[in-house]
Amino acid sequence: MDYKKTYLNFFSANNIAQESSFLLAVSGGIDSMSLLHLAISCKQRIQVAHINYQLRGNDSDLDEKLVANYCKQKGVTAHIKKATISSDKNIQLEARKIRYAFFKEVVKKEKLDYIITAHQQNDDQETFILNIIRGSGLAGLKAIPFKRDNILRPLLNFNKSQLKKYASQNKIPYREDISNFSDKYDRNFIRNNVLPILYKKFTQSENGIAKSIQFIKKDNTLLHELVDEKLKPYIKQNKDSITLNYSPTISNHCYAIYLTKFGFNHDQIESWINQKSQSGKFIYNEKYRLVQDRNCWIISAVRNNTNNQTYIVHENEILTYPIHLNCKVHSSVNKSFKSDSNIAFFNLEKLSFPLELRKWKSGDKMKPLGMKGNKKISDILIDKKIPLTEKEKTYVLISNNEIIWLVGVTISDDYKVISTLKSTYEVIYTPQ
Repeated sequence: MDYKKTYLNFFSANNIAQESSFLLAVSGGIDSMSLLHLAISCKQRIQVAHINYQLRGNDSDLDEKLVANYCKQKGVTAHIKKATISSDKNIQLEARKIRYAFFKEVVKKEKLDYIITAHQQNDDQETFILNIIRGSGLAGLKAIPFKRDNILRPLLNFNKSQLKKYASQNKIPYREDISNFSDKYDRNFIRNNVLPILYKKFTQSENGIAKSIQFIKKDNTLLHELVDEKLKPYIKQNKDSITLNYSPTISNHCYAIYLTKFGFNHDQIESWINQKSQSGKFIYNEKYRLVQDRNCWIISAVRNNTNNQTYIVHENEILTYPIHLNCKVHSSVNKSFKSDSNIAFFNLEKLSFPLELRKWKSGDKMKPLGMKGNKKISDILIDKKIPLTEKEKTYVLISNNEIIWLVGVTISDDYKVISTLKSTYEVIYTPQ
């Protein structure tokens, strides 16, 4: 087997340039140390990330020492992190969160292109068996993807035996994690008790399972392409979201397959589709949120940082952040008012400067233009049929602790221009 050729074929097959830069996740085990040796041999631009979870005492420290010393010997930059995981938490889940958060941090800081992990074919088969047991659909049976976002797994083209042979031929140092022999974790049980029996009983089973997974990966890709084509007339790509219109002529399973690409699992999707959700109801995962908005569904990225800051607005000012406002004082009203919800005119004499600008929040009220009483902002937005994703980005302009403008929607009747006044205040909102 030509290891270097097989390794490099992965990058060419995925259109990844040779001059790209990579962060290698290296634990010190045989898989990741073989990965590191291959990357060095192929003269790739690499750095290494290692996390010492301090779960195995001196053994964890020895793993760290091996990785650090090998990288120093080979002239490779190594980023080492010590982490602590509480024993009352799901150790594997917490370790994964810590691991990928650290990888993303290093990639951003060092301006690297990709993350490479050392998952190999047998890991893929373990995942395949586990997902069968858990009742996963096709998305789960395709097991570990070769590429997801900027995370690459070129060793999925190698099995464990091949990597052991490569490590032996090249005298690659590595350490064995003794916790891998414990059947405490489901994956270890599959690795130590299920797959070895299959491999022994059916001599072609290792290659056969690997081929089956590859077929499923290709079938899954084709299925998603067909589903995308089927739903194309019902999908609208917005700037920050995707609107998916529901049609009873499309099978629920078709919608379910489409939504799995955003990380929603089958149980979530089945419950979502079968229940008659009210507008505003939503489900979410780490990356995406699915919202019911009248007769359509809106998929948007989860934003961890919500802008709740209040901004000051002076008499004559051009504000560019957080939204674009052009504010002007006019000495007379001898100009025609444009019928445009993005342009507001106010009775200057009633305003108290500086004004305040912030996002609307639950409980906010104002007196909409043409009405005698106050109304909740949330109800105004519903009446105006403002999409939920736009509602979340809507701001209010405030004077005297009163909302004078629901920006881009309506002004307050209390602050409207009276024809006998000599001066007005104009604010132009430019959506971005």
